[in-house]
Amino acid sequence: MDQDQLFERLWAGTAAMEEWTAAVSGGAAIPIADGVIAIHTGYLFGNTTAIRTASGLVLVDTGSRETANQMLAALRRWDDSPVHTVIYTHGHIDHSWGAKLFDHEASARGIARPHVIAHRNVLRRFDRYDATHGLNSLVMGRQFNQPGYTFPDQHRRPDAVYDDSLVLTIGGVRIELFHGRGETDDATFVWLPQQRVLASGDFVIWAFPNAGNPRKVQRFAPDWAAALRRMEALKPAALIPGHGPVVFGESRAAQVLGDGALVLESLSRQTLNLMNEGRSLDEILRAVSAPADLLARPYLLPKYDDPEFVVRALWHLHAGWFDGNPAHLKPAPQAELAAELAALAGGAGKLAARAAALADSGRTRLAAHLAELAGAAAPGDNAIQATQARVYEQCAKAETSLIGRAIFAVYQREAQARQRRSTRTT
Repeated sequence: MDQDQLFERLWAGTAAMEEWTAAVSGGAAIPIADGVIAIHTGYLFGNTTAIRTASGLVLVDTGSRETANQMLAALRRWDDSPVHTVIYTHGHIDHSWGAKLFDHEASARGIARPHVIAHRNVLRRFDRYDATHGLNSLVMGRQFNQPGYTFPDQHRRPDAVYDDSLVLTIGGVRIELFHGRGETDDATFVWLPQQRVLASGDFVIWAFPNAGNPRKVQRFAPDWAAALRRMEALKPAALIPGHGPVVFGESRAAQVLGDGALVLESLSRQTLNLMNEGRSLDEILRAVSAPADLLARPYLLPKYDDPEFVVRALWHLHAGWFDGNPAHLKPAPQAELAAELAALAGGAGKLAARAAALADSGRTRLAAHLAELAGAAAPGDNAIQATQARVYEQCAKAETSLIGRAIFAVYQREAQARQRRSTRTT
């Protein structure tokens, strides 16, 4: 099946993104306009845009550690010209890591290395990455189910930075850069006015916006929506997303950008209205919902992040970490609370048994509370650890988002490991 037919099935929701990933695996270059291609290596890995100019190639993003070599090979099948400039849409490693390959290539050719341009906050991001290397290794390994994962270091810093916007003319091609906050505070979207091509970076990812990831730094849903509106106003003829296939045609590009803005505007408006009424986070989480018709769009399916996580991120953005529950302001140690509740219930085993029953009936949210309390009250109990593992397995199955499933899977594995250790010592 050709790419056009596959795209139509993706647009209609009758094909899974895994099918597209298989089709572009190994590196696929897709013509976008005269002298412009998009390079794909799979959904989980950031797209690259290549622009041919009289001064050499300009790249928007450079791929991940896992697939940058595939991206480079696909690029060189298209054009062997030196890379003049690299633009980062943001500093995430699946978009920036491959820049190192072009430095090495330039050194081998005996020419100047590419000039890397990004928003100023990319520098701050890389400094933060250096300071939190161990944490990032842990978080990324858990998120993508890769125990022992090591986060990259020695990030290729930009040679030049900008603040709000920047206009470049390279080899006769006009390239416009605009800053916006969304998944990150260092994001750039790139506009080619002569070709009417937009490279959105991760403002568009063929999934519900990743605006609430529980284990990552603050995300900015209202600003994300505003950036999508700015892109929509440009009326692109082709939209190259940060992940997933290119969207061709002004009407479809406008639909993707507009719908993404709408869902974030709705969540932001609902959350802020309730906050202004003095509602607690718990009340807001139960009252806010994303428009179901938007979440049904193939390019907005909540398969990675979750609208509920975005509400939490909005609360944190506007109100800080305190959720409005006095018991959470200076809480007792978890083990102390668990022991007290276990005593009231007649033992940790009673809590675990109730957790199992709740999970079996589909009430996995409440089951997780009781399973965690039971485990904290009796951390060396083999049977309770087994129950915890089973409850978290059921919690993971109930999740629609990759992030939610991954987090529960981590705690399932940890409970299983405690169970094995307990078995060996008895």
